[in-house]
Amino acid sequence: MIEIRRYSDSDEEGIRKLFSRCFGKEMSREEWLWKYKNSPWGSTAIVALDDNNVIAHYGGIKMKFSFKDKVLNAYQFCDVMTHPEYRGIFVSKSPIIVKLGGMFYKENEMDFAFGFPSVRHAKLQSLRLGGEGYRFIKLYKKIKTRRYFGGLFLKVEDGWDHFHKYGIPQEYFKRREQIFKILKNEKYIEWRYFQSPIKKYRLFVFKKFNMLKGFAIVSINENWLEILDIFAKDISSLKDLIISIEKYIFDEFKMVEGIKAWFHPSESLLEKLGFESEDHIPVAFKSVNRECGITSDVFYDNYYYRMGDYDAS
Repeated sequence: MIEIRRYSDSDEEGIRKLFSRCFGKEMSREEWLWKYKNSPWGSTAIVALDDNNVIAHYGGIKMKFSFKDKVLNAYQFCDVMTHPEYRGIFVSKSPIIVKLGGMFYKENEMDFAFGFPSVRHAKLQSLRLGGEGYRFIKLYKKIKTRRYFGGLFLKVEDGWDHFHKYGIPQEYFKRREQIFKILKNEKYIEWRYFQSPIKKYRLFVFKKFNMLKGFAIVSINENWLEILDIFAKDISSLKDLIISIEKYIFDEFKMVEGIKAWFHPSESLLEKLGFESEDHIPVAFKSVNRECGITSDVFYDNYYYRMGDYDAS
């Protein structure tokens, strides 16, 4: 008899074993604790068990979004998985993972859910779980060069010392009325990047005449520098940060081939700086509380995503 319920701490080992079986890589205990016990706003999951073995899992990390004058509650779905031997088994005329997803959205209060699934899982969300389609993230790439597109070169300090000594001023996290994005603060940055057991991230601090101008979280992956998150006071300052990263990696990172970043196409900044764009992975949306006013068009047209939004899912 298959049992479906909210996960408990006693399921940890079974969840990690299932993750290894489904994705072909290990989830350490540190990663599980970081993702499901230590996230700033909480995480949860629904599991299916057969003979006390975890055979399916539907997880989510709680996030807060800002848009216009609203703060919205969302879950970023993650670790959606079914043991291969159970993928053809139905419970009450539905695939097991569909039953888990239905229970997840029914039992957790939220305005909407989103995530970065495979195309197959995005289609499953749309067909069986009320998802509202998907769109492809825009990935911007630029081979490093000494050809810069104007702007102001800033001093770049590499390391987390500044963050732990001074923090990041709240003005860098300020909400902008027409931009739909994850609410981020120092607690979020600390958890998502500095405490992550999955990857090692670097913090770039930008200064001019010893005055703060911005911050960026980056990593180096397969000889590309990836911009995970970037914080500036305004668009003109953001341009200065990006060209300063270009100059810094040309001078200091000989092995790095170039820069990659996720920006919403409507931001248009990177194209003006010589970056080329291509479709990357899907981003998917599901409305749960329709009274909140966030439709699929609002989400897809206004969600200013960053590569770091995906790294923990």
